[in-house]
Amino acid sequence: MRVRRATRGDLDALVRLEAAFPGDRLSRASFARFIEGTSADVWVATARDDAGGEPGRDVVVGDAVVNYRRGFHAARLYSLVTDPAWQGRGVGRALMEAVEAHALERGLVSVRLEVRDDNARAIAFYRRLGYVDVGLTHDFYEDHSDALRMRKRLRADAAQLLAVPYHPQSLDFTCGPASLMMALRSLGHAEPLGQAEELALWREATTVFMLAGHGGTSAHGLAVAALRRGFAAEVWVDQAGPPFLDTVRSSEKKRVIELAHEGFVEALARLGGRVRVGDFGADDVVEQLRAGRVPLVLVSGARLYAERIPHWVVATGFDDDHLYVHDPHLPEGARRADGVHLPLRRADFAQVARYGRARHRALVVVWRPGGGRQTAGVSRGGARAPRAPLPGSG
Repeated sequence: MRVRRATRGDLDALVRLEAAFPGDRLSRASFARFIEGTSADVWVATARDDAGGEPGRDVVVGDAVVNYRRGFHAARLYSLVTDPAWQGRGVGRALMEAVEAHALERGLVSVRLEVRDDNARAIAFYRRLGYVDVGLTHDFYEDHSDALRMRKRLRADAAQLLAVPYHPQSLDFTCGPASLMMALRSLGHAEPLGQAEELALWREATTVFMLAGHGGTSAHGLAVAALRRGFAAEVWVDQAGPPFLDTVRSSEKKRVIELAHEGFVEALARLGGRVRVGDFGADDVVEQLRAGRVPLVLVSGARLYAERIPHWVVATGFDDDHLYVHDPHLPEGARRADGVHLPLRRADFAQVARYGRARHRALVVVWRPGGGRQTAGVSRGGARAPRAPLPGSG
């Protein structure tokens, strides 16, 4: 048996393997896009066809599809399929070994996946390979069945992760509110994670204008929204003035942003919030996480999505070389699990955590005043994927 990267010449065989699925099947066009793109790998296992057909000819007996996210150091097993006639002959194990070996070559931290929670054979297979259970996602598959989320850490050191629930942004301009909602829920806020609260937070925290589209939310605005809900908040910025002024051209719009900022500054002082002006780095984020506080970080969309937009994420943990974040933005075709505990290299933090020509930097730290510390749990994983069907047993 041999494992190699798939080519367009394998498309017929890949589509044939998909026919064994009861649902959630990948199309020929999807396979072609994965094979030709840079954000995924498709691996195939081949073996000699010595039972009928054309003896001595190599045939595809299994495949694995792996997705990667720009800027982050985790892999997601999107699909693993074994030809039913070859199950129990080590196909699944061979594919997983190739997936993990390549992930290590890329310097990735972990591989994650999802599997139907009623697929006992597949779950046992992944556990034998060292994957651990990290959660359950309801109504995950096409037939509304649930998915067990599993992951395997490829590094020896452990990640310290806060128990932050995940909420994807429902609109293009609500990354800040979605990030704040995740932070507040992790600290005990009872408001449900829904679009109504997301919009309410955006209306409270928006700077009104951006270069295009709806206004973005500022660090000061998000901190004021947290304070109004009874939480403590601190703003860290590298400059004291209004953010995002360079994102608009007209003097009238600049003045509106300035007025909004002045209102946030006044509200912060009135509600007991604090502002720290000066540079900060990954070690400062780790220090806040160690204290059980939840930092919201402004990052560059250009670095993560090749889009020139400011973007908010939630810092959720750390290891020796990485910060972990919940990203409320899900790229097209991604699942909720694709935004959870994504590893970002500490060495890259200074370049990622800045925005625009002014290289604006901002951090919002939120915590429960007078409450107990939120403890960071030790995790041995850090990734996930959608549909993993029944693989060949190792």
